[in-house]
Amino acid sequence: MTEIESELPAEERQDSDYDGAWKETIRLHLPEAIQKGFPAFANLIDWNCEPTWLDKEISQIIGRFGHRSREVDLLFKVRLLDGRDQWILCHLEIQTQFEPDFSFRIDLYNAGLKWMFQQDVVTLVILADLRPDWRPNVHRFELADFRSVREFPICKLLDRFATDWIDDKSLVVQVARAQIAALRTSSDPDARFNAKTQLVRNLYTMGYTSDSIREIFRLIDWMMRLRPDLDRRFMSELVTFEEENRMPYVTSIERMAKEDGFEKGLEKGLEKGREQGSATLLLRILTRKCGSLPEDVQQQIRQLKLEQSQELGEALLDIKSVEDLGIWLKTTNL
Repeated sequence: MTEIESELPAEERQDSDYDGAWKETIRLHLPEAIQKGFPAFANLIDWNCEPTWLDKEISQIIGRFGHRSREVDLLFKVRLLDGRDQWILCHLEIQTQFEPDFSFRIDLYNAGLKWMFQQDVVTLVILADLRPDWRPNVHRFELADFRSVREFPICKLLDRFATDWIDDKSLVVQVARAQIAALRTSSDPDARFNAKTQLVRNLYTMGYTSDSIREIFRLIDWMMRLRPDLDRRFMSELVTFEEENRMPYVTSIERMAKEDGFEKGLEKGLEKGREQGSATLLLRILTRKCGSLPEDVQQQIRQLKLEQSQELGEALLDIKSVEDLGIWLKTTNL
């Protein structure tokens, strides 16, 4: 929840999970995310080799140096075209308040990983904020004859929308647009409704397949949550829009879950989830029920076998908090 959202009355809040939506986007669409944000690095990577996600390693660093709520840190290892392995820390900053020590924190994470694991690490920073003049890309410390400088490439979303992303229709760019729209409308439910409606309807004119539209909608829906009454209105209008345009892409799957509730629609939802990974759906549902989930808990859920995922799905009615979820995971002997 953003700082602005947390100050609203409960009935006005739009508790969007920016962190979860971005982690899902980058994990499932990593080559496109790096290519769109950092093409110079993407062109050095052998994408025929599957990247290795280093969740345990990044959790150790975050646990040692602290972790704030409006950031996403993903660490992974890739194979370069010259045959070398390279660790990459992708840091996505969503914080809306000014942080004077931001570059120091980026330097600290990079240095901590190098010190703890004896690996040179490339840090890539995505700035998903609303400050037009904020572009921190270097940490510098000098005293007498001592000089330490660490520069890191940044992808400023606001800048890219005004330049090479003006007409970009890629999945990652649409998610980025949803992020900025979500931040701009965090305290205005009606404005968010209008922004989300426009973003989703635009998908139908971009030449996507039905599967691609469903995937982008899933991520935008995660990013731009609406107040319950506006959510029902949104789905009702989307049903009408799809029927008028004879494109039942989204509502054929999502409508049931929206109208019947997550618990009631879970069994059918998991059938669809098997194509995209049942853990993805479970994480989304659990985040809505319990709030932000610790990284280690998310990782445990991603590692569940299909039978265990089904068992967790059946237990959802009894899980009300992160503590309840932790108890369930312990009893499952993970």
